[in-house]
Amino acid sequence: MLNAMIVEDNAIYRYAIKSIIRWEDYGFQIVSEALNGVHALDLLQHQHVDLIVTDISMPEMNGIDLIQQVKQQDASIKIVALSSFDDFRFVKEALKLGAEDYLLKHDLEPDTLQQLLQQMNVKILQDHEQSKQANIREANLQEMRCILGRKLLFGELKTIQEMEDQASAVRFPKVSGPTVVMIIDGEFKPITPIPSSEMPNEQMTVTIPISNQRTVIVAAFPHEKSERKCSEEAFRQVSNMVNRSKEEGSLTVGISLLGYGLKDWPTLYKQAERALEQSIYEGLGQIYTYAGKNAQGAEPERDSLLMQKLAAAMRSGFVADVEAQTELFFQSLNQRKPPLAQLKQLFMELTGLVTTIARERGTLSEKVELACRQINHMIETLPSLPLIKQKILALNKEVACSPVENPLLRKEIQAAIAYIEQHYAEDITVAQVADVLHLSSNYLSNLFKMETGMRFVEYVNRCRIRKAKLLLRDVSLKVYEVAEKTGFQETSYFCKVFKELEGKTVKEYRCEC
Repeated sequence: MLNAMIVEDNAIYRYAIKSIIRWEDYGFQIVSEALNGVHALDLLQHQHVDLIVTDISMPEMNGIDLIQQVKQQDASIKIVALSSFDDFRFVKEALKLGAEDYLLKHDLEPDTLQQLLQQMNVKILQDHEQSKQANIREANLQEMRCILGRKLLFGELKTIQEMEDQASAVRFPKVSGPTVVMIIDGEFKPITPIPSSEMPNEQMTVTIPISNQRTVIVAAFPHEKSERKCSEEAFRQVSNMVNRSKEEGSLTVGISLLGYGLKDWPTLYKQAERALEQSIYEGLGQIYTYAGKNAQGAEPERDSLLMQKLAAAMRSGFVADVEAQTELFFQSLNQRKPPLAQLKQLFMELTGLVTTIARERGTLSEKVELACRQINHMIETLPSLPLIKQKILALNKEVACSPVENPLLRKEIQAAIAYIEQHYAEDITVAQVADVLHLSSNYLSNLFKMETGMRFVEYVNRCRIRKAKLLLRDVSLKVYEVAEKTGFQETSYFCKVFKELEGKTVKEYRCEC
């Protein structure tokens, strides 16, 4: 049902227009009545209408002024003018201002009003459909602009011609002049979408969502010649955004140097990323500006030595040594401030080292493996180094201080177990492992059972189920995918072994996670 408003200062005419026909039969409901233009504008602040039927001659504000103001506020509202013979000269002006039609008060008949409402109903519904389709098209274009924005930032388009062609196809804004890229890390809600190329070429700000936690703002200053002023203005704008968002959560920002044109976007984006990485060492919730290659980078020999000392401390089982070597390791990172890519590699090596030592000591557990996965997951985002240090110290102490299990396992069996832990996802057999260790299958099979108390196949299954339990915590993985990733050829067999070893079904286990 469409909403209608009657604006008429004469109560008799107002009642006649309202009651001469059943408006509902023609798709309208009268939601408000106004005595003049001022009253109508006030009502429109609180009530949306699709159709206004208004008198021309009224006190305080006449119909002509009302039509003009309504059309300025919302051009989609249809307006019909009510006219007397003595003010018919104003009807032409009303039509010029956007009125759809007019009715003569003294010649008002049910048929006339019915026909008019039918026409208005068709026009309004057509406008609604056109507006809906236009919104869909614009939403699709907006999504395509976001995709193109990400391609430009990530350097996926190699030639200027390719950039310009794709930008033209989706009406991407024409960004010119000194340009700066700002990366915002945190839950940031952009105020405006990416503008189209049809918008005025004043100072341009383009917002490009990268993920739920990352948003890029590209600010361009086509009419500013001073690079210093451009940098200061970009910093001021992002500072205001950060301050406005403080109540909703902390934001961390990385700002690039200045560049020119679409071809510089990938470089500016990498600079902003490097600026953002400073937060790993100096803390979140601040604004960082790219200052060139100030990180010392990787020092493989130093890192290797520090890890060897940390490994020795963990193998010794002395908590004080573990704490001291962990502290030295992180002091080295804080001094050098390696970029995030190198940091990821270091922590991958470190968690691998912890896993190896735990396996040597016979203390590799689901808890240890889960902690290693959590640390490696943390480093995929912007991590807080103190928080990672806390996690790693707890993990190192967990491995170093756990009672050593099976310390007297023969070296052949330790080697066999290490092989299983590394190749559990493959189709491994006792013959295959025996061949690797240069032993006979029967000898290895009997020795394995004697040393571990388990048959080779049983140990392999237990290892696979332990790995599967970690993967099952990820609800995006299907059960058959988990089975494949842990070396089970058949999902049914995987579920059977899981139930036998865990005493519950896969589904029950997932519900408990």
